[in-house]
Amino acid sequence: MRPDLSVIIVTADNWADLHPCIESVYRSFTHGRLQVICVDDCSQEDIAAQVAQHFADVYLVNNTARQSYPATNNQGIAAADGRYVMLLNDDVVLAEQALDRVVEFLDRHEQAGAASPKLLNPDGTIQPCVRRFPTLAAALAQSLYLHRLWPTNPWTSRYYATDIDHSQTQPVSSIGTTAYVMRRECLKQIGRLDEAFPINFCDLDLNWRIGEAGWQIWLVAYAEATHKGGQTMGRLSLPQLRDYHRGMLLMYRRHYAPRRLFVINWLVYLGIAVRFLLKAILRIVGLDRLLAHRMVHR
Repeated sequence: MRPDLSVIIVTADNWADLHPCIESVYRSFTHGRLQVICVDDCSQEDIAAQVAQHFADVYLVNNTARQSYPATNNQGIAAADGRYVMLLNDDVVLAEQALDRVVEFLDRHEQAGAASPKLLNPDGTIQPCVRRFPTLAAALAQSLYLHRLWPTNPWTSRYYATDIDHSQTQPVSSIGTTAYVMRRECLKQIGRLDEAFPINFCDLDLNWRIGEAGWQIWLVAYAEATHKGGQTMGRLSLPQLRDYHRGMLLMYRRHYAPRRLFVINWLVYLGIAVRFLLKAILRIVGLDRLLAHRMVHR
């Protein structure tokens, strides 16, 4: 029989987190048929042997070369048979009944195309995972570090959705794919993750396409998951900076440019190029670390 839920976990040399993650999946979903798919992205560790020893029911996909985040998740999606398909980071531990509650919620809300449990940091504090789609004003303010110099400014506050009450179950514009459950019909309509996008923007693009197709995205506050990572994006290397700005450019060209004037679009493209050059120069000379330190300790 078809599984009710297929859970896709991409991993690479991270058995220490993967083991409790998979254990938590089985504890959190007890009211239906479960399929767990693990995509091992060319680990040096013998992940396959560990998974086979501890979780005989897990379907394992072994990559012989590293793939991108959307590509590895698409491998898992291709193998998934469930009514619902979940993308789950390997450093997440789900609370008991978390997936039971998310699936039950989706069963009761037919217009919900995707949903996520509330994310917590390891210390129990809220890990913000909700975003609104960025405006030009928000992108400019963030580029000028205004979110650090003036944390309550209206432009980046709207983008970071600082007004969201994470104790309330509610529809949202966009939510990270850290623990992201999608309805099969929604996934079939919009397609898989777009592999043209880097990791920083493929989830934003996915959420955009879900909304444009008329589906809702929900934060299910009474289901919880603890995410070890994700508390900060950290200091990006030059290749990561390049990929980030490539994603920014692609996101704008795909979803914003068709609705704006030609002149505005080229000004935006120029702005993205200038932003990348400035960020790269700051990174090379080491001023990015100094600026971030000073802003944190103002």
